[in-house]
Amino acid sequence: MLVGWCYDSVSPGGCRLPPGTCPLRHDIAKCSCGLILNARNYEAHVHGRRHQKILAGTQRPVSKRGKAGPVLKKCPHCRPTREFREDELEAHVTTHTVQEQLAAALEDAQRNKDGIVVSDLEGLDFGVVDEDEQRPVVVEMLVQRTGGDDSGAPISLSKIRMLSSQRKDEHGTKFSVAITPTSKFIRCAGPHKILVTFHPSYAGHFEDTLELVFTNIVKRRRFVIQRKISATVGSRADHEHLAPTAPYTQRKRRSIKLDGPVKRSLRPSTWTPTKWISKLPQFNVPQNLVQAVYTEKGYLKRSARQDVKRFMPSSFNIRTYARYFQTIIYLDEEGKQRALADYSMEDVEIKADYPKYKLEVKGLSEGRPSVLVGDFILVRSVGQPNTTWFEGRVHDVAMSHVKLRFSDAFNTYRGTKFDVRFVLNRLPYRRAHHALINKNDPARLLFPGPEHLREARLVPQATVKELILLNRSLGGNPAQLQAVAAIVHQPRGSVPFIVFGPPGTGKTVTIVEAMGQLLQRDPDARILACTPSNKAGDLIVQKLMYLGPSGVFRLNSMSRKYPDLPTSLREYSLFNGNRIFAMPALEDVLKYRVVVCTCVSAGALASLGVKPGHFGWIFIDEAGQATEPDTMIPIKELVDHRTNVILAGDPKQLGPTMQSGLAAELGLRESYLARLMERPRYDLSPWKSDGSGGGQGVTIVELLDNFRNHPAILDFLNEHFYDNRLHACGDPMLTRRLEDWDGLPRKKFPIAFHAVAGRDQREESSPSYFNISEATLVKNYCSSLIAKKGIRAEHIAVITPYHAQRMKILNLFHRDSELKDINVGSVEEFQGQERLIVIISTVRSNPDFLTSDIRRSLGFVASPRRFNVAISRAQALLIIVGNADVLALDPVWRSFMNYIHNGGGWRGRPISWDPEANVDDYVEGIKRRAAGEDKETIERLKALVVGVSEGNDVVPHFDGDDEEIDGELGDGLVIREVD
Repeated sequence: MLVGWCYDSVSPGGCRLPPGTCPLRHDIAKCSCGLILNARNYEAHVHGRRHQKILAGTQRPVSKRGKAGPVLKKCPHCRPTREFREDELEAHVTTHTVQEQLAAALEDAQRNKDGIVVSDLEGLDFGVVDEDEQRPVVVEMLVQRTGGDDSGAPISLSKIRMLSSQRKDEHGTKFSVAITPTSKFIRCAGPHKILVTFHPSYAGHFEDTLELVFTNIVKRRRFVIQRKISATVGSRADHEHLAPTAPYTQRKRRSIKLDGPVKRSLRPSTWTPTKWISKLPQFNVPQNLVQAVYTEKGYLKRSARQDVKRFMPSSFNIRTYARYFQTIIYLDEEGKQRALADYSMEDVEIKADYPKYKLEVKGLSEGRPSVLVGDFILVRSVGQPNTTWFEGRVHDVAMSHVKLRFSDAFNTYRGTKFDVRFVLNRLPYRRAHHALINKNDPARLLFPGPEHLREARLVPQATVKELILLNRSLGGNPAQLQAVAAIVHQPRGSVPFIVFGPPGTGKTVTIVEAMGQLLQRDPDARILACTPSNKAGDLIVQKLMYLGPSGVFRLNSMSRKYPDLPTSLREYSLFNGNRIFAMPALEDVLKYRVVVCTCVSAGALASLGVKPGHFGWIFIDEAGQATEPDTMIPIKELVDHRTNVILAGDPKQLGPTMQSGLAAELGLRESYLARLMERPRYDLSPWKSDGSGGGQGVTIVELLDNFRNHPAILDFLNEHFYDNRLHACGDPMLTRRLEDWDGLPRKKFPIAFHAVAGRDQREESSPSYFNISEATLVKNYCSSLIAKKGIRAEHIAVITPYHAQRMKILNLFHRDSELKDINVGSVEEFQGQERLIVIISTVRSNPDFLTSDIRRSLGFVASPRRFNVAISRAQALLIIVGNADVLALDPVWRSFMNYIHNGGGWRGRPISWDPEANVDDYVEGIKRRAAGEDKETIERLKALVVGVSEGNDVVPHFDGDDEEIDGELGDGLVIREVD
């Protein structure tokens, strides 16, 4: 499930997608021998035996694809960057034509015509029907005749039906219709009443179309009038409470030009002064690189991918390493700065709160924009270009506002308006650049090869058994013991060692045990433990607390919020009386046996004066989440020729995050951990001293015993991500604890998928989605679980990919004292964690996905890595709430839903596909079916309005007497398909 390579990128025509939009990796090269391989392994390959054999003709290359891609053409209807193969373009253009014709036909069908007026022109909405109300709900509509030029001509209602009945909706018809009086003719004398009945069943949003077919007897012409019908089954109270506060309006892109001088601000007075031994250079983004990639209007050029190559080295090796990554992170920084500039504000007021100033910032709570203490914000009087910008330093960040300090030259009074521009915190990029350009480039760490493994040996089992464990729970796990022994006995100055830990296999416990063993064996040992995130770092400190505050130190960035640090770790950290974290003095840092920090904060240690080699071992946990430049901050700044580096992680879980799609394509999306695991001596096959084997036990150990998940939860992940290598070894008292919970669709199978078709909603200027139907179901499940004896709020985690959904769910939880302490967050927030119960709200329920970009409809729910992490957090019970039809567009989700359905865990809206069918054919099949239905709808509407003289049904001659509506209405007057 790792991200694949784009083979078109090495073909003569190059990748056909717009720069930054290709989901595949572009960091590959085509060798003269015919092989296509990772560009970073190119040098090693060229000097290797396989390359020489191929050139000598003794071995044939096995190349996946390298020939020129097909010629692409632009679609005249799409955005300018979309291109298609010639054989696909005609079909694609036809799709546009069909969509336009369909939209026109449906718009015409909504109009009243020929003097006939049907009420509820905007559609009939039943509103929210409480789920407990299982009785049918009836609403009245009116059909009346208003006269017109041919008011005397008889008009008959020949058909009335719900379209779900006509198309044999797989979910059954939820609405039915009846009409009174039963006369076929619509006269001016009085209206006909249409009684639309909603038959509620399971929770969710329901839509249908009421279709009325009329015949003008004189003109011998039929016409159609349609009305949209909708209803929602759920909690009326929740829908009222969580309804959008204001309609969603897309935020306008604003980019205020940074012209004029800048008046610098004051350092936050709440910060403790720090004694740095060196000043960090600025490393500003080269403007010629920016001009090569972006247009004057700020968009990526179509030629960006090609143009950036002249800034990139032609090969990837020790000599070009720094330049290669510097170019990539320059691109990412520029992308992030431009994204931040889009949040610029115009004509806003800054309120004085001396000596600070208060600025309201919409979207701050969502991280749109992301603002931290210490960041900069530029302001100037509104509408005055080329005048002075005042730089404000952020001193406090609240939910909806920030407090700033400016230089003494700044002043304002009530009513004064300003333009505001947010400034990117460049410190992480500057630290990465500083690490990349230093001359500390050990090949054994950057490009480990056979020449660095001549002295490597597999630790004998007798030596492994001699370990006296600090954590005795590892005693029964051979892989963990092997990893600890390999780390402890690895010669100083070795290649990086990798602990490959799939979910729940105890990789953090393993490296913490290795740290303890090293400290126990060597009183002078010094260890640096780094992580990409603060939470992962906190977890390591919590496992090392037995060393005491004098033995382990938690180094925190000064911008970290004090409340975010667990209370138990405060005595292991340094902060001042203002509850602002501080940097320690150099002599204090050197005393600690273990220092724990993020990869980026490790750069502060070098700036404080910590020398390379002070730390004999550098551990990086969750290494798959960090970009390679970030990982290099602790490595290249602080290693010497004897320092050992240990990486722990799983490249099949969350990877690095970045802003620039172009930077991601060029290799930034691949972590240092993942790159090393592609090198031959990190293969998982057994170690052989002659160099013909892999690295198992010497350079890498894969942990295979899963101690977290119930077997039913693990089985799917094991098959789809780990080739069935994992073993379910969790404590049955824990993992099987909820097998008999009354809320399960099937006992002994602790996975439930609750299918619900809710509604995607947004509010005000936030682009984040929420789904009230799903929020209600999540609340109901949590209430039911808390009512069970022994289940507490801390046992439950709710995972949702959208911030707006998180806030809506928390809003409901805070109204119930028993639910308010349940943790609700994104997948990223739960990496490395576990809970007894995990409930996932997927949110997206876009009903128009068939006529739009499928990947856009799914959003970032369709990420195999996020899926893997989200599912694997659950120990004993997993509940997913989502729209099955939307999720089924992703092959992994569809496979998982098939697995749940076949296991008996389905609930709610019935499954709409064959769970035994081939998964790979589904998306194309549903596209074809949707296109066919669109064409069929157009033809059917055309047929209904054709003159009767042109064929079709013959309208009999009426003598003026009313006749009852004939049997076309079905048996009786209620049209409803049996569920």
